[in-house]
Amino acid sequence: MFRKIILPIIAGIGVIFSIFMIYYTTKEKPIPPIPFQPPTPPYHNFIAGSGLVEASSENISIGAPFTALCLAVYVTPGDIVSAGTPLFKIDDRVLQAQLLETKAAKGVALANFQKLLGQPRPEEVPPFEARLKQAQVNFEDQSTQQSLFESVRDKQAISVNELNQRRFATDLAQYQVAEAQADLDLKLAGAWIRDLEISAMQIEEADKRVGVISTDIDRTTVRAPIDGQVLQVKIRPGEISQPPFQEDPMVLFGSIDPISIRVDIDEDDAWRMRAGAPATAFLRGNSKISATLQFERIEPYIIPKTSLTNETTERVDTRVLQVIYNFKREGQPIYLGQIMDVFIEAPPYRTQNEEF
Repeated sequence: MFRKIILPIIAGIGVIFSIFMIYYTTKEKPIPPIPFQPPTPPYHNFIAGSGLVEASSENISIGAPFTALCLAVYVTPGDIVSAGTPLFKIDDRVLQAQLLETKAAKGVALANFQKLLGQPRPEEVPPFEARLKQAQVNFEDQSTQQSLFESVRDKQAISVNELNQRRFATDLAQYQVAEAQADLDLKLAGAWIRDLEISAMQIEEADKRVGVISTDIDRTTVRAPIDGQVLQVKIRPGEISQPPFQEDPMVLFGSIDPISIRVDIDEDDAWRMRAGAPATAFLRGNSKISATLQFERIEPYIIPKTSLTNETTERVDTRVLQVIYNFKREGQPIYLGQIMDVFIEAPPYRTQNEEF
């Protein structure tokens, strides 16, 4: 019974299932509809190019002024800040210590200047006055003794040598009086003007060093250069900033009112580009989202093209003319760094016989 009835039934089911699967797998599948048609050029004659959305100030790569440990980050991507707003702070403890040291050096220089101004000290003058009086008394004594020797009428009573010694002693005493008087005058004159100038310059030098270090301390807090938006933050507390070797910006920043689009035009079409030409940009993935562009400028130097899509079919062996346009986002989902299809109105091609 199994062979006569069940096996034929199973074989028949297998045949029917095979026919169904062949029919199902070979049936043409309907092509899914395209959600958004490719953009239609709004101009009869146009130049097409890819545009990269960027800040109107161009993307500003913000870094640290010197290598140091990051202590704090005050912003997050998307924050809109005004000029001067702190973005992040790096370690300033060494600079703070240097500032204290320099302020102490400035205090020493200032104290030395005050010391020079206060010269002579009142208690320093009496010893010099006493030495002057002592020299004057000695000079009077030597002068009196010389007069006595010279008043002797009997020249044989005193030898010529003794008389000369008295004269020399009197001269020496006179010189000592002059020396003591000069020392007293020098002490009463106070500090030398040149010493005061040097001391004043030392104070000024210390003050300038305080200013330099204070400026460096202020630079440890990196601030927004202009009004704009924080686009990226690539630094975290605890990381070391290395300005000479930093590959990526610590903070990517830019002005977003309005935003700009940098259009690459193939050098073969560069001659057709006109300053002020109308242009329209369409969002990739949704051609219904578009923006009317306002001409900003033409970059005068043609550069090698940078690959934007990373597709193998994209030409990278050509050179492009870059044209900058601005536009208002007006709430549309258009983001910086996005690529848009741009059509620029251009004059028609001309033949060789037509004037350009």
